[in-house]
Amino acid sequence: MANIDRKKEIILLLENGEVAKVAQMSKRFGVTEETIRRDLDALEKEGHLIRTHGGAILNRKEGTELPLLQREGINLGEKRKIGFYGASLVEEGDVISLDASTTCLLLAKQLLDIDITVITYSVPIAYELARKSRIRVFLIGGYVDRQSLANTGAAAEKMIEGYHVDKCFISCKGFDWKRGISEPYESQSQIKRKIMHISEQIILLADSHKFQKKSLIRLAGLEEVDIVVTDSAIPHLFLEEAVNNNIEVIVTK
Repeated sequence: MANIDRKKEIILLLENGEVAKVAQMSKRFGVTEETIRRDLDALEKEGHLIRTHGGAILNRKEGTELPLLQREGINLGEKRKIGFYGASLVEEGDVISLDASTTCLLLAKQLLDIDITVITYSVPIAYELARKSRIRVFLIGGYVDRQSLANTGAAAEKMIEGYHVDKCFISCKGFDWKRGISEPYESQSQIKRKIMHISEQIILLADSHKFQKKSLIRLAGLEEVDIVVTDSAIPHLFLEEAVNNNIEVIVTK
């Protein structure tokens, strides 16, 4: 199959909901894995897809959220380190909240089975933590968003009233100093705001790829965050501004 035809076929597969894995594509088209990697790199430069660990997913329009299980593969190495550090901040007896992000899901997977309470509106996170016998899980109910597998809506927001959270872990679509923390959907932004308002400490888990990216809804200003956990590719400009705003920044390695 010619190079251009192979790339068209890859895009078609992604549009049909498949995740392009290098090894699978290599066997499918009868070419080397290196050839597939070059195809995927070229398609990413053209804006058709987003490279993930071991493959690629379709690059959808800004503001459209990718399905959770596909998003989990984006910048997986950085997210896993950030999630690991986030988990290390949790102490025995804490009441914590986790949003419906893939980074918080990775944090949940790395939590020790200790005496803590976790409040979340994420179905996958609740399922993950249900297997840990000492962790109490409070799953906020509401309408289930099929893309993020998150429970949202007025009923979900009302359930939070009267509760207190020690450490609130959130991620985002994008963040910068002017726009703040932004998200694509109002429904998830609303429930995040509610939880942030009842939280003692707010911890933003965000890989450097999200810096200076913007989305539709402004969730909060960066000055409202106590700690930012990010990776080593974060620009020095961000670190300087964080010092000026008395925000602790943890850079994972």
